[in-house]
Amino acid sequence: MDSNNRVLPPLSDDERRVLELHAQLRSLEQELALTQALHDYEPSSSSTRYSTQQDIEAAQADLADSRARYVLRNQVADSVLSVNPILQAVHHGVNASPIERDLEPLIADRDTASTAFAQQATSLGAILGSLAAVEVQSRTVAAENAALAAQLLTLAAEADQRRSQPVTDPAQAAEIAELEARVKASRQRFRVAKGTASAIVAGSGVDWARDAELRGIVLDAEDD
Repeated sequence: MDSNNRVLPPLSDDERRVLELHAQLRSLEQELALTQALHDYEPSSSSTRYSTQQDIEAAQADLADSRARYVLRNQVADSVLSVNPILQAVHHGVNASPIERDLEPLIADRDTASTAFAQQATSLGAILGSLAAVEVQSRTVAAENAALAAQLLTLAAEADQRRSQPVTDPAQAAEIAELEARVKASRQRFRVAKGTASAIVAGSGVDWARDAELRGIVLDAEDD
């Protein structure tokens, strides 16, 4: 049967009760920890009326650390409680209960989803690496464009000052022509780099339309 159409076995009344009690236990643990923290709190007599930014940051760090330890403890406890039923289901243990045997298709679905997620994460990492390389190339070409444009503007300003006199110096005329050719080639390289970045993002499968930066890479037109 297809995993999408699989009917999960219903939970018994005892199983539902166990899950409800487990959720209540977690909630009571949180309330007890908060009550104990309030009971143990003793404000310093030397503390000022208003907390400083350093005090706030320290409190936020303590909160993040406490939350991380709480989540980790619960994850370890859940892993310990679930490891034996999973082993019984996977290895078809002779003492496996019907409930443990019912876990086997769910474990297979979990493993399939984990494999697909790992493949997508690897693909996304490769795409982001390629995009970063193209962005570096694009910025390099843009900097080169700016430098060449500055040189061209300098020569154009000199030409304006002597507009009444045609450029008769072969060396100067050749320099202007060379700079114009380099600017044109640099702009072409910039268009290629930008087009490559746009194609990488558009074909990556990432929802670029919801990200302003990625949307700009795909849709932003080259300014002439």
